[in-house]
Amino acid sequence: MYWTNEIDNRRFFHPDVEAQLIFHSRLHLKKDRWDFGGGLTYSLFFARKPEEGYDHATAEIRPVVEASYELPVRKIFFSQRLRIDNRFIQASENENIFEESNYVMRFRYRAQLRIPLKNNDEGITTISLRLADEIMFNHRYHAFDQNRIYVTGEIRLNEHVSLEPGYIYIDQHALTNEETFSRNVFRFSVLHRL
Repeated sequence: MYWTNEIDNRRFFHPDVEAQLIFHSRLHLKKDRWDFGGGLTYSLFFARKPEEGYDHATAEIRPVVEASYELPVRKIFFSQRLRIDNRFIQASENENIFEESNYVMRFRYRAQLRIPLKNNDEGITTISLRLADEIMFNHRYHAFDQNRIYVTGEIRLNEHVSLEPGYIYIDQHALTNEETFSRNVFRFSVLHRL
């Protein structure tokens, strides 16, 4: 069993505007190639449309459960993950998220390749590349939520701390109206594992 905490900062490429700041905390149980996790995410959404900027952040609290399976294929690792987000999204900027929120259950499926690039003297991978595609569906409003394509690196500073810089292409349907968005986002996260 292990515990992870992560800070994930996302910014739009053009214009350079803050998109989202996310805090994850999860307890995991690893059994052979399976990894089961559950925990809580706290998220702040800033600009929905980078060209318009933002004047406040929308808060979201997400209890999360997930299961993933990783399979080695020669020197590459292929993994699949199913995650369920129970999203409580702040309904009004004038009300606290605990006073008024919209609830949406979101189902997420991710397929990922992890490619080790460098090992240390003990044979532990210190630098790897991740390529992933994740699709998400909502239980209400619009069924299709979004599709994300990731290209990220993982740099392990030690056995407990990793840095993950990367790029995400997001094709998203607005939750409550007919708008769709295609976005280019820079992602930088710090992961702490105990």
